[in-house]
Amino acid sequence: MAMHTRRKPGFTIIETIFSMAILTFLILALFSIMTSNLAALFNTKSRSVALNIAQEKIEDLKNMPYDSLATVSGTIYPAGAVLDQETLVRNNLRLKVTTDIRYVDNTYDGNATGTVPNKPVDLYSYDYKKITVRIYTANGSQKLAELSSDIAAKAAETAGNTGVLIVRVINAAGAPVENATVQIINTNPNPDVNITTTTDVQGQVAIPKLPPDLLPGYHVVITKSGYSNEQTFAQDVAHPVPTNPDFGLLAQQTTIKTFAIDQLTNLTLSIKTPTGTAIANQAVTINGQKTSNTTPAVYISQQTGTTDSNGAVAFNLIDWDSYDISLSGYKILSSSPFQPVTVAPNSFATAFIVAAPTPTSYPVIEQLNPLSSQAVPGVTLDISGSNFTAGSTIILRKAGQSDRVVTGIAYAAPDSLSGTVDLSGAAQGSWSLVVTTGGLTTTQPDALTVVP
Repeated sequence: MAMHTRRKPGFTIIETIFSMAILTFLILALFSIMTSNLAALFNTKSRSVALNIAQEKIEDLKNMPYDSLATVSGTIYPAGAVLDQETLVRNNLRLKVTTDIRYVDNTYDGNATGTVPNKPVDLYSYDYKKITVRIYTANGSQKLAELSSDIAAKAAETAGNTGVLIVRVINAAGAPVENATVQIINTNPNPDVNITTTTDVQGQVAIPKLPPDLLPGYHVVITKSGYSNEQTFAQDVAHPVPTNPDFGLLAQQTTIKTFAIDQLTNLTLSIKTPTGTAIANQAVTINGQKTSNTTPAVYISQQTGTTDSNGAVAFNLIDWDSYDISLSGYKILSSSPFQPVTVAPNSFATAFIVAAPTPTSYPVIEQLNPLSSQAVPGVTLDISGSNFTAGSTIILRKAGQSDRVVTGIAYAAPDSLSGTVDLSGAAQGSWSLVVTTGGLTTTQPDALTVVP
């Protein structure tokens, strides 16, 4: 009699694992939905609380006397007692509250700059005040609420013994810079002028009703995160002839000051000998052209770095400027591009430097004129530098092309060369300049550009 084993119903290991995976997925999905709902609920609660705080703040400010509506370091002089920034705890939420109060110039009667068509210059550019209250999370990463209100004085604007200061902030291209921080300080009046504010979408700040000052007592500092800084300078021992001096302010007049800032930038130098050997572990200094004092020159941007084993050194987050480069104990023979090396804002510029230990007999190439030419015969080249002689030779060279030899070379003191080159049929693009004196050769890469 055959025995048959009946298979009892159940789950295999694979089926069990598969079922657990599905269950895990469902639990995670449910958890994600719950987390999202809780976050949305918390965000809604936060915004509701923030809106209530903003409304309360606006109402409190409306009940204040008009002349008292000013923050501690805002755009209104004299300063008031309203805090520019404070931290509040409401319903177990820690929130940051900022208050901005500034004058508004209605253009119906012109403006302080006289740019409204068919309207006069308005020296009383304070028609009413605008209050803006913003509520942020405690770390300031998220704005939860913002309310604004306009408040006018009971009396009409009247003349006074005050002046108007307009600060304009532009970038390297001349476009307005928004949200730049503007600090205006003057300790001569009583009370002191100490205003900190930000530029509007037009890159501008207008401060009316400032006390006049015949002395150059007004000091302005312009800053913005990730940007270069600019300021005025007091005349002192360090700055006997400041480039951008502190200034005075006349009653019944509008004073306009313009400042230029832009994003910080980067410059990398590659430094080698005439034979192509990297100059390692060498101190390199860059000097910008911008100055805070004219006589003697006090440069704003000056940094020193050290080359690595490949002869490279990087200067990061520096001002947009034109930089002169120097190496202690070395003479720079050529620089591509020519010095000073101009670095545009928010860029990664590279310059190639050829240098030799001092003293050196290698020819030094400092400038070439012209820097570009059409492919025509009889192009005159003028080279300035040093260590030239009447027997120096000049060649234009481009990879894959025949050399173009400069003829009729003339030497003139103090160390300049000139000659003529035939560029007929020359390939478009950059050509290197090769100067040889007494058997020593210096090459200036990308010296001349042949254009259509």
